[in-house]
Amino acid sequence: MDNILRYGSVEAIPLYNCSGHTSQEWSELKGVKWPILGACQAAYGITIDILYLPILSIIFEKENFKMSCFKIMYLLGIIDFLITYVNSILTGWLAMKGAVYCTHPNIIYISGMVVCALWCSSCMTALLLVANRLLGMTKPSLAVKLFDGRKTYIALLFPILYFIYFLFTAPLIFNSKYLAWFYTPMIFDDDATEYFNHSHTVNNFLIVTLTCIVYTPFRWVIGTNLKNVKNASTSQLQNTKRQVFLQSTLICAANQVCATIYVVMNVTEVPNWIIIFAHFTWEFIHGAPVFIYLALNRMIRERFLEKMNMMKGGTFRETTSMMPINRSSGSAPVVIVN
Repeated sequence: MDNILRYGSVEAIPLYNCSGHTSQEWSELKGVKWPILGACQAAYGITIDILYLPILSIIFEKENFKMSCFKIMYLLGIIDFLITYVNSILTGWLAMKGAVYCTHPNIIYISGMVVCALWCSSCMTALLLVANRLLGMTKPSLAVKLFDGRKTYIALLFPILYFIYFLFTAPLIFNSKYLAWFYTPMIFDDDATEYFNHSHTVNNFLIVTLTCIVYTPFRWVIGTNLKNVKNASTSQLQNTKRQVFLQSTLICAANQVCATIYVVMNVTEVPNWIIIFAHFTWEFIHGAPVFIYLALNRMIRERFLEKMNMMKGGTFRETTSMMPINRSSGSAPVVIVN
């Protein structure tokens, strides 16, 4: 954003000047077409975003949205929706065309600028969500002071301002040869350091690591609370504890792997399969919440199926559910997602 404001347009930015070759020449020199893999990525992204729309509408329902964690989950859902559009749908389309920065400079620069800011904002929002749930179960009075009512909107200003800040840092740039987004547009072979985004690197190591650290006491609190659940068999307790542990561990592992590889691949050469794996992990991070909501959150699953059935003109009543968990007034479902 800073460069666009300074030079007036993407094409006028010196470090992103593509005048050395034509668009077709750039594609042949730096790009690779992925017709099947690109189509699969786009199909995955479209599926995730279609499923996300009714889930977001459920989270936004009055009875749910009055709880602080649902407000945070709603913002996180919107971020996931937008990131999926870029890292799956748009990326799939660009991959099919064998695109590089200089074949679609405006689309790639602006999308890369926005998706970089969205990713960092999602990291901050996920950290806020874990903190909200942890305080809600361990220090409810403090949680009320920090998140009760409209105070949640004040808390949400942090990831929003975080997003705005990263709009003014170096964007991520897509390259079809590696099927991933880099700091460098790969125009000049010797100037990679000029594009390095230090703020994004700090975010990937600091915020993501901090979120995973906070997950550790969260899992312990969940296990402790489940021991106090009445009318629940041992097998039910163990199943729910296992679900929470696997969910949080999987999310942390995916975040750490993706964040680390995306920094490493911008400072040193790594095998292509590792880069592609990192990108698929990034896609998974923002698509997984859809399946986690539907599999582990009873209320969202029931309302989702009701909405789907209403569209078909029928009625629905689910007969199976997850184990209920006793919780204090105003708190939200135990299972959280990133």
